Amino acid sequence: MSKRFLLIFSFLTISCLAAWCAPKYAGGDISLLTKYEEKGAIYYNENGKRITDMLSYLQSTGLNAMRVRLFVDPSKANAEDQGEGVCQDLPYVTALSQRIKAAGFKLLLDIHYSDTWTDPGQHSTPSSWTVQSALADSVYSYTERVLHTLIAAGATPDFIQVGNEVTYGMLWPTGHCYPSGANYGNGTFAMFANYLMRGIQACREVCPAAKVIVHTELSRASNVTSFYQNLKNYTTDFDIIGLSYYPYWHGDLNVLDNLLTTLETSYPDKKIQIVETGYPHAYYPSGANYDLQSTWPATEAGQQAFATALVEKLNANSNVNGLYWWFPEANEYGISYSNHVTTDWYNCGWWDNQNGQVMDALFEVAKYADNSEDEPIDSASIYIVGGEGNWSLTEPMSRMTNLGNGIYVDTLTIAAPIYFVFADGGPEAWNNDWTAFNINYRYGPTATTTITTGTSYATAKRNNNYSYYFTGDGSDYIFTFDSDNLTFKLEVAEQPSNLLLGDVDDDGEVNIQDVTKLIDYLIGGEISPFNYTNADVNQDLSVNIADATKLIDILLQNQ
Repeated sequence: MSKRFLLIFSFLTISCLAAWCAPKYAGGDISLLTKYEEKGAIYYNENGKRITDMLSYLQSTGLNAMRVRLFVDPSKANAEDQGEGVCQDLPYVTALSQRIKAAGFKLLLDIHYSDTWTDPGQHSTPSSWTVQSALADSVYSYTERVLHTLIAAGATPDFIQVGNEVTYGMLWPTGHCYPSGANYGNGTFAMFANYLMRGIQACREVCPAAKVIVHTELSRASNVTSFYQNLKNYTTDFDIIGLSYYPYWHGDLNVLDNLLTTLETSYPDKKIQIVETGYPHAYYPSGANYDLQSTWPATEAGQQAFATALVEKLNANSNVNGLYWWFPEANEYGISYSNHVTTDWYNCGWWDNQNGQVMDALFEVAKYADNSEDEPIDSASIYIVGGEGNWSLTEPMSRMTNLGNGIYVDTLTIAAPIYFVFADGGPEAWNNDWTAFNINYRYGPTATTTITTGTSYATAKRNNNYSYYFTGDGSDYIFTFDSDNLTFKLEVAEQPSNLLLGDVDDDGEVNIQDVTKLIDYLIGGEISPFNYTNADVNQDLSVNIADATKLIDILLQNQ
C-alpha cells in the first residue's frame, strides 16, 4: 500500500502543478543584435569569457522569449530615427527571427505599421500607403504577407503585436484618436479600431496558434484603462494586453501595480505582458551616469535592484505572463565611435558599454521565466458541424469529448458523403445564423478538401463556405481535433475486440510504459503514439487522473 500511495501522490503532485502553472515568458527586444554583431561589439559573460554566440548564451541563462520590431520601409525614416536603431525591414527581421526560433525561443513580432518609430508622439502612415480609403486593406495584406514570409522561413511568431504603443491610435492622421474614444482632428477611434481589427484578422487566419497583443504605453494609467474600455465597443478579439513600463517616464512600481490590479479585475480573460521595460546604467557615448529615479540610481546596482523589484511585483499578479527588456544587447564596447550603431540613445542594456561585461539585471529578469506547459483547455466546447451531402443542417452533428491538453475526440458512424468543419461554441452561440457562425466560430480549410483516413490536416479559423469532405462506408470513424496545434485526423474506429484498456502506447501490452505515457500526456508532455480509447481505463469518456490511478491499481494487483 505504501508503494501505491507514493506512486499516486507523486502523480497527483505533478499533475496539479502542470494544470495550474501557465508558462511565463522573459526575454528582451533584440532587434539591433544583428547590427551590433556586424559592427564587432564585444560581449563577456559573468566569468569574463567572451561570448561568441549571443542567442545560445541568452538561452543558457533561462530566458525563453525574444522580441523583434518590424518597420514597413525603414529606409524612408529620417536620419535621426535611423541613428536610434530604425533599420528592421522584412528581410532583416526574417533572418533574425529564424535564428531566434532555431535557438529555441518563443518569438514576439512587434509590427510597426509605419516606416519609423510609433509611440504616443508619432504614428506616421507608411510612405507607400498612399490610398487613404485602402488603408485597412493595406494593414490586412501587409500583415498577411509578413506572416506568410516568416512561416515559410520556419520562423512562425508565437506572439504578434498588431501595432506598437497604440494608445493614441495608429496610421495618423486618419487613425489618430484619444484613448477616451474622442477624435483627434480628422482621425477617429472607429477608423483606428478598423485598422487594428484588420491586422488581427490576418493574424487569426494566417497564424491561428499565435497570441495577439494590443500594446499601449503607460504615460498615464488612466489612459490605459480608458483605451481598453473604448476598444471593447469595437473588438475584444485579442489575447494579451501589452504594456510599456519605464520608471523614468511612468512612475514607480506602485503605479504599475495599481494598473495591473485594475486590468486583472476588468479583463480577467486577458493575459498581460510587459513588452517593453528597462532601466539605464549608462549613457553612450559619454558613459556618464544620470539619475532617473532616486529609488534606483543609474548605476549597475540600481539597475539590478529595479529588475529584482519588477520581477517580484509581476510574480504577485497572476494574469501577467511576460516581461521583455528594451535594448538588452545595447553595447558599443569594441566599436569605434565613428562606426557606432546608435547615436545619443540612453542605454537600458544588460552589458556595460565601457567594458562589455554582462550585468546582473539580466539574471534577475531570467528568474521570471517559467517554462511550464500551457493550461489544458478544459472549458471549451468543440463541435463537428455539417451535413450529409450538403450544408442543410444548422445544428451540430456532434459535440466532441474533451480529453484535456487541447485534444477533443468523437466517434461517428458515416455511411454517406458528408461535409463538415469544426467549431467552438454551440447552437446557442450562432442561433442558426451561418454568417455569424462563419466569422466567429468556424475552423476549416482554405478550400473544400477531400480527406482520407490516417492523415493529419491543418485547419484554421475561417470566414468562408469551404469544408472538409469525406465518404464513409458505414463504419465508425474517430475524429481527433487538436485545438492547440489546430490539426485534425480521421481514423477508422477500432472494433471492440481489439480494445485493450490501459494499453496507452498501443504495443499490445499493459505495463509501466503505459503509466509513463499516460502521465506524460496529463502533464502536457509527449503524447505520440497515444491510444485515446485505451487510455480511458475507467470508460467514463474522459482521459484524466482517475484513469492513471486505475491503471496503477491494475498493475499493482497483477504483481
